[in-house]
Amino acid sequence: MAQGMLVDSDRPLMSCLPPEARLERIEPERGEDLPLLIDAEYFSAEPDQPIVARDQVRVQQGDRRLETDEIVFDRASGRLDLPVLLHYRDAYIAIRAESAWIDLEDSRGRFQTVGYQIAGSDGAGQAVVIDLLSPTRAELEEFDFTTCDPADPDWQLKARQVRLDLDRGQGVARHARLEFKGVPILYSPWLSFPLSDERQSGFLYPQFGFSSDDGFDLRVPWYWNIAPNQDATFTPRWIQDRGAMLATEYRFLTPRQRGQADLEYLPSDNKAGRDRYYGQFDYRATLRPGWWAAADLRRASDDDYFVDLGGDLADSAVQFLRSSARVRGTGRFWTADILADNFQVLDEAVAPGAEPYRRLPRVRLDYDRPLPRNLDFRADSELVYFDRDQGVTGGRLDLYPRLRWNLLAPGWFVRPEIGLRHTSYQLSGAEQTSLDRTTPIASFDSGLVFERPVRDGTRIQTLEPRLFYLYVPERSQDDIPRFDTAELTFGFSQLFHHNRFSGPDRQSDANQLTLALSSRLIDTGDGQSPLDMSIGQILYFSDLEVQLPGQPADSRSRSATVAEVNWRPRARLALSAGVQYDSIENETEVAQFGLSYRGRDARQVALGYRFRRDRLDQVDVRARYPVRENMNLIGRLNYSFEESQTLEAMGGIEYESCCWALRVTAREFVRDRDAETRRAVFLELHLKGLGSLGRRPYPLFSGHGR
Repeated sequence: MAQGMLVDSDRPLMSCLPPEARLERIEPERGEDLPLLIDAEYFSAEPDQPIVARDQVRVQQGDRRLETDEIVFDRASGRLDLPVLLHYRDAYIAIRAESAWIDLEDSRGRFQTVGYQIAGSDGAGQAVVIDLLSPTRAELEEFDFTTCDPADPDWQLKARQVRLDLDRGQGVARHARLEFKGVPILYSPWLSFPLSDERQSGFLYPQFGFSSDDGFDLRVPWYWNIAPNQDATFTPRWIQDRGAMLATEYRFLTPRQRGQADLEYLPSDNKAGRDRYYGQFDYRATLRPGWWAAADLRRASDDDYFVDLGGDLADSAVQFLRSSARVRGTGRFWTADILADNFQVLDEAVAPGAEPYRRLPRVRLDYDRPLPRNLDFRADSELVYFDRDQGVTGGRLDLYPRLRWNLLAPGWFVRPEIGLRHTSYQLSGAEQTSLDRTTPIASFDSGLVFERPVRDGTRIQTLEPRLFYLYVPERSQDDIPRFDTAELTFGFSQLFHHNRFSGPDRQSDANQLTLALSSRLIDTGDGQSPLDMSIGQILYFSDLEVQLPGQPADSRSRSATVAEVNWRPRARLALSAGVQYDSIENETEVAQFGLSYRGRDARQVALGYRFRRDRLDQVDVRARYPVRENMNLIGRLNYSFEESQTLEAMGGIEYESCCWALRVTAREFVRDRDAETRRAVFLELHLKGLGSLGRRPYPLFSGHGR
């Protein structure tokens, strides 16, 4: 079989062999002109007679070395006979055999009753006969292979006949069976397996699981190593209650292009009563220095595809499939971007009049150039056409040039800025087909930075007060449609932003002053910051008149207070917290807390809590805990206090030895908006050096490739 998937583990793969017993690969050294060196206690070289050496015989030619107690070398034929126990070693393999012969002219030979070890890996085993066909090819009879301790292997691959190609790093076995703990778990009349970590064509180990709504689920992937820069995977899949389907994946990579195409097809779903499919294509190309193009195309056969066939809560929660194509270029002072995108709506709760707009196309040009006397000139421009089957459609031009003066010195900064934002529309399906809005925007940003040494000068503590004043006069915008505009999530960064809304369809009015204070601890040695804290609030000097449709003007005198803290007391422990507190309403609007701990062993914990008033109240706990050497308990709980419901729960056990690993997990997660749940059991058995049997690893901890 081809190389399979790796087990989910934070630790490096262990070896069953001690370092001194592991056979490292050496550079091959071959050639007819290399001298043949023989050393022995007894040596005979009579004319016209074979050369005979006995007692502690050592033979070396290039990278090939031989140790035995008797050899007979026929100079005429170039044949070397070894009638007694021998040890042979070259750049690719080490062999222990009861007897052998070798033709030194063409590197052919035969070894009988053999034990072998492959260089550069933990692969080892035995064979009744090894026939050397060339320096890198061999045939074996009654063969076995393992990466465990050869004296007591937990798993073995056995076969009547095997061909080894050490150049390609591949073995092909006839009438092969795989035994785990002495129990046969797989038989194949033909089987390929890797002798190295290089990619190669062949079957990957089957993946299987069981779910409460679909029954048994079996996948048998086949990997095709087309070329060094191309590969493909074909995965026939059988779902007990739905039928047979096929998934394909094709990847390519060139110096200027890369791409991946995926297609899943399920004909005549037994449950849904229709054909079902999902396809995607990701592509990126470098057109010339500074310019690149990309495409990301996605399409599903129906709204419930991911609900029925997705593998976790994240799949089930997909609302839209976005397809896009773009060309982007950058220069010394500018960035240009041309984009077109479309959306397939999968969430039936989204009304046709609320679907995202297609942008056909969007052209954006940003210019940023420093000027003399500490001045910066910036200009953001965008031209876009919005299209949708229902509602108002049309084009929009948005221009925002501005000038900023940078006054910087050690311990303080002042940045006044003035700009003019102009937005115009040409519409269809609206009462007014032409609309314009022009708004001046002025801001004054200033701050101080105080420092003091702490902990005997090994750290510096800063105190950084900041004032940010923003003035934007109110402009009537009730007639302007909302193409891509929503109110931004309020947070610390919003304290210093010129607009409360995303997109140009609403430019907020403002006459406000932000008061903020930050403090950091900085290590003088490496510049890392183990602790940073920030707090801030906006004071409003006038009512906020510009709002989204249906919302009244906001007459509050101050914003919610925003506070954030990030603390890393140790290298393996990190905590973060944030709160947004409305002192006028005397309520917490937003809160979040995160904790991440990673021990020196497999111990790992992640805790996350998120709260948004009247919308979200969730906790997510994930853990891996070692109960004994090489054995861990794993689990996850994602719970919503808002709905009083468990969104996802998972528990399992994983074990890793030097040559195999096993994971068994049981999961339950919400699969749709009606709060229906799916229960499933998954199994993964990883035989190191051979491949994986079972499902892909569960992504327990984000940020670690899982």
